[in-house]
Amino acid sequence: MKPLRDLLKHSSVYAVGQILTRLASVLLLPLYTHCLTPADYGVTAILDLTAAILSLMIGGGMVSAVARFHFDSDSPSHRDRLWWTGLTYLAATSGVVLLPLWMGRQVLSDLTLGDNYPDGAHLYTLTIATILVQNVAQLVEAYLRVLKWSGVFVAISFGRLLLNVSLNVWLLVGMDMGVEGLLLGNFAASLVHTIALLLVFVKTRGRFQFDFSLSLEMLRFSAPLVVTAMLAMLMHEADRYFLRVFISMEEVGVYSLAHKIGFAVNTLCLLPFASIWHVAIYDIDRMPKANDVYAKVFSWFIGGMGILLLGAALTVHPVLPLLTPDAYGDAIDLISVILLGFFLFGLQLQFEVPAMLSKKTKRLVPGSVMGVVVNVVGNFMLVPAFGSWGAAWVGALTYASFSFTTLLMCRSIRPIPYPWKSSVLISAGFCGSYVALRYGLFPSVGFWTELLASVGCCAAWAVALFGRDGLEWWSTRQIPVPSYQAAAPESETARMNQSSAGTVSSRARAANEIMAPETVSA
Repeated sequence: MKPLRDLLKHSSVYAVGQILTRLASVLLLPLYTHCLTPADYGVTAILDLTAAILSLMIGGGMVSAVARFHFDSDSPSHRDRLWWTGLTYLAATSGVVLLPLWMGRQVLSDLTLGDNYPDGAHLYTLTIATILVQNVAQLVEAYLRVLKWSGVFVAISFGRLLLNVSLNVWLLVGMDMGVEGLLLGNFAASLVHTIALLLVFVKTRGRFQFDFSLSLEMLRFSAPLVVTAMLAMLMHEADRYFLRVFISMEEVGVYSLAHKIGFAVNTLCLLPFASIWHVAIYDIDRMPKANDVYAKVFSWFIGGMGILLLGAALTVHPVLPLLTPDAYGDAIDLISVILLGFFLFGLQLQFEVPAMLSKKTKRLVPGSVMGVVVNVVGNFMLVPAFGSWGAAWVGALTYASFSFTTLLMCRSIRPIPYPWKSSVLISAGFCGSYVALRYGLFPSVGFWTELLASVGCCAAWAVALFGRDGLEWWSTRQIPVPSYQAAAPESETARMNQSSAGTVSSRARAANEIMAPETVSA
């Protein structure tokens, strides 16, 4: 079981790094929203989105390919040739793709930002330079993950985060450089981060080698991954472009703030679960009545994620006005719809289980395709009429189509008896609780009452949904050992333990298997 313990340990370390990054983003919101107007925030959102798309096109698939080919041989010469080939390919491809974009940066600025931003070309110069160094960094980060150097990975990433935050504060507040300062700080931090990673890479790998035929093999492997990643990116981010074209850059800024908060909350709630779930599904598969356990975990997921996201949607009302100026006020109500979308998106983690167990991952592609179609068509129809609200509701429809298309594609592989009736009723109850508090109570009370009502509502839901399971789980851990059993011979004691374990209810047994940390990591 050591590989399982190692995987869980490193996944937890990476999760800590991600959580720290998201927390820093949320804590810096007051700085960004007070130093940047909604239009400025919209510009940064468009630049970030363009950079993400270009990074995926250039290097997303190749990074996965190098990580996969690493395990084809344990030979140091193979791995030296592989990693140097991947790094050289990525650096060369980045230069080939980004140089023409830099030469046409004014045209790129006019297409994505509009013709009202004379400094757009300069902003794209900083963005393109950042993409170049980050593409190199992501391959070396994959190198550290493959070697399971999670401590080194997180230490370097945390150093980058501290440097990035320091530079952004200085350039935004001290130098009052606006969007340019934000981009300059990102570039400088990314450059230092990449240099640190390259020093580790060069020091631990052999001499430089490049294998052209190997690069072609990896390119064939990576091409489908790039297509899938691009579909996912469109599904998540296309609405920003629609808002920019049909409404205004200010609307992009307000919506981007709401989406960033929703995404940060989703990451904090979903990432720790996903880090363990992608390992636990294979352990559960070896249990008796595994399908019943998957169904039980599904009901826990509906309840747990629902309570966490409901709490975030409610508490944002008293808290966000303290962090952001009035110009961003419309983001408050948008966050609740965006969180609903992420709740629907998280269901895909449950629905994909049959495909993951059977290695039929092609069944997951139609969900991404359906999500993109719904997103593009929905935004084209609703954004011109409803602006950010249209984009938010289209996002929820996108994630619903993505998750439930995955369910339809995977259900024929292995039907899992999900508790649909109770899950739908509980989900409706969460929505009803939000509407009742948001529109029935909050308009007539103050900050502390809103906060206490939000916490009390979530606590009541937690007791109602998990109180019985929690008591049963606790009772199984408190079963006293009879005195005569302690004195029995070892073989007799084992038989007694086996017999008494059979009397525990299936619900409590499932709770022990999934909820107890020592069981998961054993």
